[in-house]
This record gives sequence, structure tokens and C-alpha cells, in this order.
Amino acid sequence: MILQFRNISVAYGDGGPSLTGFTLDVAAGEIVALVGESGSGKTTAIRTAIGLLPGGGEVVDGDILFNGKSLLTLSSKEWQALRGRQMSMIFQDSGAMLNPIRRIGSQFVEYIRAHQSVQKQEAWELGRVMLERMGLPHSETIMNSYTFQLSGGMRQRVGIAMAMVFQPRILLADEPTSALDVTTQSQIIRQMLELRGKYGTAILLVTHNLGVAAYMADRIIVMKDGRIVEQGTRESLLHQPAASYTRDLLEAVPSMRGERYV
Repeated sequence: MILQFRNISVAYGDGGPSLTGFTLDVAAGEIVALVGESGSGKTTAIRTAIGLLPGGGEVVDGDILFNGKSLLTLSSKEWQALRGRQMSMIFQDSGAMLNPIRRIGSQFVEYIRAHQSVQKQEAWELGRVMLERMGLPHSETIMNSYTFQLSGGMRQRVGIAMAMVFQPRILLADEPTSALDVTTQSQIIRQMLELRGKYGTAILLVTHNLGVAAYMADRIIVMKDGRIVEQGTRESLLHQPAASYTRDLLEAVPSMRGERYV
């Protein structure tokens, strides 16, 4: 297993735990989707894995292993060596994570050189080529653009390109398609599947969209109130859900002429 959560509990400030007894294994090349309503602990789980808990969040119990090594004992220097190169994250709106007053290329070059000792021109070329692999043919123009000059789908592709430039072992994706129109969602989903196919990248995906989870994931984890209520293959969860909450989620999917397209 490439990533292992072992009975993880997370708390923010003086409040109660927002994630309780979370246990999950992710194998190399596997796609696992975390689904559930807002506040169910999905984003907390993946942010815990990459050491980016916001607002004073703290792991109060359990452990997380990456390639058999505990992530909770890493130093700042060890985290810097791990993030980006072996483990990367795509955010819900990658454009919001980029500096709006700096060109894409400047930020991409800085990101690459922070993780790899290369000259600026070589870093620029690495970034440009990765943009083309993400379906952005006018890569030189995009490298010279600001975020506000790009569409939502283009910004998201930039975010995926930056996350994948070092071909990490695992990609953590926090609602990567929710801010996009359905056509662009489809394109982004297919590109993420191609990443798994081409590089063997494991993906831990957070989504509200059961259709996205059903299309992409090998396994689906259903969460509620910071706990896992059910998990299984997409076939078993969609066709034979055991938990009433899972059945409620499926019932909430819009139907057309009596058919639910999940």
C-alpha cells in the first residue's frame, strides 16, 4: 500500500474531533473516492495526508504511513522533499491558489526549481511541455498569461500540470471539477484517468458528485460526521448499498424518466 490511514482522528481548536477513527489503505495506481455531504470530513482527511490542515487542525490520534513511513514525524525539510515530488494536491479552484499578479510561467518555474536543481530555461520547458500534456496546446501563451486571462478549465489544467510535473506516486484531488461546467468536467476527469493509465498514479479524490465517483473510482468511501459509514467497490455501493445514509445519497441523485445516471 502506498498510503495508509491508521485510526486517524483530527480536531480543530477546542472543538470536538472533525475526523474520528479514519482508516483507509490506498494501493499504487488505485483511485479511491471520498463522498458525503459538506462537513463530513472528506477534505480534512486528504489535507491530513499532505500535512496542510488549516485553522489549527491537529491529528490527535492514529498515524498515516506513506510507503511504510509515518508522515506525522516528518520535519519541514522532509515534507518539502515529499510534497510535489511524491505526493501532490489539486485544489477545487487551482486559479485561487495561484498569484494573480504573477504570470503562470514565473510561478511554474519557481515551483519546479524549489523541488529540482535546474536552470530557469530548463524549468520553463518542463512546465511548458507539461501544459501541453494536459491538453493546453498554446503552452507558450499560457506560460506568459495571468490567471484572470484563463478560463476555469484552463486554470484547473494548469493546477493539474503543476501537480503532475514530477509524476508523483499519489495525487490528492479536492473537488477538482466542482467549479467547472459539465463539458470541462468531463475533459478534466478523462485527463486524470489518463494520468493513472500513463504514470500509474494513485488518486485519492474528494467529491460531492456521485456520478464522478462512480465513473472514476475503483472504490468509494462514504463519510458522514467525520466517520466512514460504508465503503466498497463502486459496483457494490451503487447496486447494493448497506447503509441507509448511502441509500439517501443515491436517492438524492437527480433522475430522468425514472432513471438515475450514476
